Amino acid sequence: MRKENSIDKLFENLVEQFSKIRNFELTQTDPLGNKLFNFVVKLVSEFDSYQKLFVQYYVPASKKSTIAVKKEIKHSKYKKYFHITEEELNENYYETIRLGYVGAYHKYESYIKRLPVLMDEFFKELDFDNNFIPIKDYLKKEFDIELRKTIYNFPITYKVNWICNCVKHKDGYPLKEPIPSFFKHLNSSKKIQLESKEFKSDMEELIIHNNLILQTFFIIGFYQYLDQEGAIKELKPKYQEQGKMEALKNHLNSTIKIMFNAT
Repeated sequence: MRKENSIDKLFENLVEQFSKIRNFELTQTDPLGNKLFNFVVKLVSEFDSYQKLFVQYYVPASKKSTIAVKKEIKHSKYKKYFHITEEELNENYYETIRLGYVGAYHKYESYIKRLPVLMDEFFKELDFDNNFIPIKDYLKKEFDIELRKTIYNFPITYKVNWICNCVKHKDGYPLKEPIPSFFKHLNSSKKIQLESKEFKSDMEELIIHNNLILQTFFIIGFYQYLDQEGAIKELKPKYQEQGKMEALKNHLNSTIKIMFNAT
């Protein structure tokens, strides 16, 4: 049986996710939309490749290194002088995984900084009144949400960010305050130890989260678009009826708040 092409699978999954977005065809025919689509494909591909790089290459290499050191110690004529615990021998493995979280968070930071810029370009093209407010500013003005602080609103981004900060500022120890409730059980005298299976699962969840953020940005842009005078004429007839526009806006408003856990 022929092995499934991972790039094909990734692309098809992205198209499936994009197709759930209103006016998805714009990402294929409009130059800016296509630029946005290619950006997301590139970013998601990077996350996928990054996860595989660690899980399939770096982690096995660290395990192999640990086994080699154990073997060397076992057959060393000076082995009676070595008093190294199993935990200490496995530190290289756990350090590799911790560094994986550091790199993952920096990739997420880059994504969350660059995506709004492209989204702004995309929606400015639909702006009839030339008064489009950049998405980050609009979120703050309309919903009192600061995009850079939303990492604490989602368990996956909070987790990745916290581990990253512990590695960078606490030498890998789980001491960065405040300590998330899901890590209260960790021994503060021991460095964070996570398995490669958990790292892989977290990277997959982060990719899903990125797609959710993308869809949310489309909703935010559309919500702002509805404030324009000519917007109602572009809607389907059923939304042009009296009261329907307001109901639609209320629904989108609630959706945005729920997406950012800001209700």
